[in-house]
This record gives sequence, structure tokens and C-alpha cells, in this order.
Amino acid sequence: RAIVLPERLLSSQASPEHRPRPGVSASELGQYPPERIRNFSIIAHVDHGKSTLADRLLELTGTIQKGHGAQYLDKLQVEKERGITVKAQTATMFYKHTVENPESHGTDSSSYLLNLIDTPGHVDFSYEVSRSLAACQGALLVVDAAQGVQAQTIANFYLAFESNLSIIPVINKIDQPTADPDNVKAQLKRLFDIDPSEALLTSAKTGQGLSQVLPAVIERIPCPPGNCDSPVRMLLLDSYYDEYKGVICHVAIVDGAMRKGDKISSAATGRTYEVFDVGIMHPELTPTGVLYTGQVGYVITGMRSTKEARIGDTLHQAKTIVEPLPVI
Repeated sequence: RAIVLPERLLSSQASPEHRPRPGVSASELGQYPPERIRNFSIIAHVDHGKSTLADRLLELTGTIQKGHGAQYLDKLQVEKERGITVKAQTATMFYKHTVENPESHGTDSSSYLLNLIDTPGHVDFSYEVSRSLAACQGALLVVDAAQGVQAQTIANFYLAFESNLSIIPVINKIDQPTADPDNVKAQLKRLFDIDPSEALLTSAKTGQGLSQVLPAVIERIPCPPGNCDSPVRMLLLDSYYDEYKGVICHVAIVDGAMRKGDKISSAATGRTYEVFDVGIMHPELTPTGVLYTGQVGYVITGMRSTKEARIGDTLHQAKTIVEPLPVI
């Protein structure tokens, strides 16, 4: 059932910087060095509002139009029927962040590239979560304001904690009659030693408090590490087969840049491929012709089977020797 949202949530879409974009060019993508990129995931117990929060953030940045229906990133039939996330999905957003400048007594604005990964909350898909976190430097830990900390909240927290991610607690569904944010803050403090003042209070359904989420992502999550001048090296996060395009791989660029026409090799199999198409998920496949250091996107290389795309594999520039990235 589609959720009707109040207009105040999407007021930012009226501004030019947050209107839906027709496409993204390579030159535009090159304007985002690693310092202006944030890769983050949304983790939570099942049915605590991860996918709804992801939808609202996509609408807030103008990545998708209002009124698309519920859970845009849940695309599998079983996800739509059951209302749960099974497969992690990636989306790239562009967001203009404004901060006060005490020296000039004015404001400074900078555009940021935000890569959002919506993960499953069910216990059976924890490996899917761990793969997603490998491409991130931070995570939004979403907790239901009425139900509080649940089993997968704890499990996903420690997955993120062991990956040395910056964790931003988000107490969601504060519009519910049984919501008790103060009790949830006490739980976060007792179980995870999270400062209660760090928690964001939101309602993805009504839009309350959502305006503080993306600024917190930019200010609290570090930029991705990597060397822009090194030969390209990337982590293979996921893959799926498309009957028209072949195997589509989701990758995170760790070093260098990958361009259409480049030759890349697999550290696991030793096979070499040509890059036929490369781009970002915005939120569907959006060709850009290039991906730079710190960016997350897709690559099509002519692989005939997903068996060739080994999750956690390191793809690198052909005929170069690189150190493989840690296996997920």
C-alpha cells in the first residue's frame, strides 16, 4: 500500500540542486573527489523501517519522484509480497550540504556524492549485510522507537563495529502511539555504549526529523580511503544476470579510476575482461563512462555467468600486479 507523505518532507525538491536529474556525465562525476563522497549502509532488525527510510532519503535528494509506491529498492517479487528486504540494493544520491561559516558570518555550500546501500534485516541474510558493509565507511543503525533493540539490531551492530564503521543511531517510527525514544536511548547506551545525544529521532512515514539524517552522514562518516593516482583496483560486491546485458557486477572503486574500454583482470580467476559499460545506480543503471576512487557503481564486462563474478574478488587493471583486497 502506497504511503501518502506530507508535502513538507519534499520541500527541498523545489530547489534546483535537489530536482531529479536526467543523467550524470563523466565530467560531473569527476567533480567529486573522495573528500566529497560518503558510502554508508542502513542496518536494522527486520521491519524497523530501513527500506522506508531509504525511500524518503531518495525522495529528499530528488533521486526518485514522489509517489512511486512503497519500498522502491525492494525489487524482487518476494520482497514486494512479504515486505522484507532480501537482496541489498545500492543507490547514488547527490546532496548539497550547507554549513555556517563563522569567519564570514555566512554559509558555505558543497555538493556531496552519497552512496546508500539498503541491507536485509532478516537473520538468514546476515552475509548479505557483511558484503554491503565492506564497501562502506559508516552505517545508519535504525531502531524501532516502539519495539526497541531486537536480535538483529545487536547482530548487525557488531558486524558494523567489527568493520570499524562509524555508526549513527536512528530511532525511527517516533510517530507511533507506543513509541518510547528515551527507553531506546537507554538501551543503546547500555548495550552498545552509544551516547544518547548522538541518536537521531525520525519518522520515515511522516517525514519528521529526516532533514538531519544526511547532514549527520556527511559530518560523522569519514570519506573513503584510496589513492587516485594508482592503477585501478576495485572490490566486487555483488552480481546478477540480465538476459540483455549479461552479468552486471556491483563494485566499489578503492584505487584509481575505471573507464569504458579498459581491460581489467580478476585476482581470483586470472581472467581478463574488457569494460563494455560502467556507471552508477541513480537509482537505475545510469551509464557514466567512468568511475573514480571511492565511488560505488556497476560494470558490465561480458562475463557469461555469475560464477565468474566471485563475491569479494579484487578486479584490477590488466597486466599489473596489485595486492588483493581483504576477502569479505
